[in-house]
Amino acid sequence: MDTKQIDLNELTTAQLEAMLAEKKKAEKVAKIAARKEYENQRDELIEQLVARAKVLNDQMRDFKQYAIDKLEDFRITANDYGDIRKNSKGGFSLRHNLTGEMVSLDRNSVPEYDERAASAEELLKEFLEDKVKKRDLADYRTLMALMERNKQGDLTPSRIALLLKVKDNYDDPRWAKAMELFEESFRIREISYSVSFFRKDKMQKDQAIVLTFASIPVTFFRDEVITKVEENGA
Repeated sequence: MDTKQIDLNELTTAQLEAMLAEKKKAEKVAKIAARKEYENQRDELIEQLVARAKVLNDQMRDFKQYAIDKLEDFRITANDYGDIRKNSKGGFSLRHNLTGEMVSLDRNSVPEYDERAASAEELLKEFLEDKVKKRDLADYRTLMALMERNKQGDLTPSRIALLLKVKDNYDDPRWAKAMELFEESFRIREISYSVSFFRKDKMQKDQAIVLTFASIPVTFFRDEVITKVEENGA
């Protein structure tokens, strides 16, 4: 097809400005269309991935609940046959007799004290200031140190346990009531449950069956591209 050649020198300034404006308008329209196409592709990709992620999330949640329920149901039987350690804090592991496969239930918990511990502190500090500080400064400092709170502002269970070991050392009502409140206010708060699965590898070592999305090994597309570029350049 023949294209008509335009001699720009023959055009007036107004004509040139009109042509430039038309070109800018066409470029803007094309840019908007390209942007819209990109956004459509982007949104479609996100919708597809999020939809699949939601399906997997539902499956993972259901499986986690199923696994925890089955293991909790089996806990008494496992305990009767000595499969749960006596010093277990709630979690336990079960291993297959032949394959060596293992399932582990972990309970994440936090020891803490409720509001009664604050009342115990007040009573104990009052008693120590009134009866112990002048008579035995070393004991006073030791007992006060056991009530020091950590950086998070919480009492330290191991220190309070040491305090309770000497609960019979004084017969003052304030001391006795403080010890009682410390014992009553202590509790274990469950934070979360987790279940882990393992199989034996060729070296007969436990190999975790990874269910954490970020930890699952995959082939990284960008690595493939970089490798191919390096091979082509060699």
